[in-house]
Amino acid sequence: MISNVLSVVFGGLVPGFLLGLLAFRVKSRWCPRCGESTHTMPLPGHDR
Repeated sequence: MISNVLSVVFGGLVPGFLLGLLAFRVKSRWCPRCGESTHTMPLPGHDR
């Protein structure tokens, strides 16, 4: 009985956790104001 409950609980938590990580990574790629990518390639000839 208890093992069945634990398997159902963990079976629901693991996919939810992974989807949460994926959603955070996808969200952090784009600027929330303008929609541009947050990881831009530096222009040739411009050193930081």
